[in-house]
Amino acid sequence: MKKFQTTGWRILIAIFIVWSGLSQSVPLRLSQDLWPPYIMNSAYGSGIAYDLVTSALDSAGYEFEYTVKPWSRVLKETLGGQNDVIISLWKSEQRERDYLMTDMYMYNNMVFISRSDTNFEYESLENLKGMRVALINNYAYGGNLREYPEMISIRSIDLPNSIRQVLTQRADIIVADEAVGKWTVKEMRVEKNKLYFSHSYLDSTPLHAAVRRDHPQAQKIVSALNQYFKNHAPEKLKELKTKYGLSE
Repeated sequence: MKKFQTTGWRILIAIFIVWSGLSQSVPLRLSQDLWPPYIMNSAYGSGIAYDLVTSALDSAGYEFEYTVKPWSRVLKETLGGQNDVIISLWKSEQRERDYLMTDMYMYNNMVFISRSDTNFEYESLENLKGMRVALINNYAYGGNLREYPEMISIRSIDLPNSIRQVLTQRADIIVADEAVGKWTVKEMRVEKNKLYFSHSYLDSTPLHAAVRRDHPQAQKIVSALNQYFKNHAPEKLKELKTKYGLSE
């Protein structure tokens, strides 16, 4: 009986080892919506956030498959088990319940873009008194921006439209993510000396990756990502900003 029990345990251990090896060899499924220059399809590459997170997974020995999908579908499929890793998202209480979140690996800094002849800098909402501010329809701005009654809100359909409004003096300033703003200006081929990006921020939001909670290696994946972010993210981000033409 004792010999049988010992043999049985050995078989179970062997099965577990084989299963563990197989589970590690199954490629992780990564998914994200397009969000240039963080997530995109271009001659430059697949984006800053994509490059950083996939470099972290690659360094930890993970294989992965990547698909671009609408944002609502990315969230739903990760929650439902059809996707394993979300490359970039902001943290909320609900998302912390739904997914296993990594540490922050970069910030989304919301800056003010103005014409170079004004060089607008931000200290408080009172600086916006009487200013014509181009705001994109249905865009959720931080800092209670939309609630400030003393500014003049100029409606805009998207960021390129806002940039054109400032250049043609139909608006005074724009609020945009710094990297997104610089990328859009570059893609529009606007001369660098035409626009000024403030050194001050309206707000700064941490960006994270996330893993579905019921993945058998969820905690291990998050730990590997966190370790890479801690040791390599600052230097890697400098490299990526140069790669995508966003360095100063």
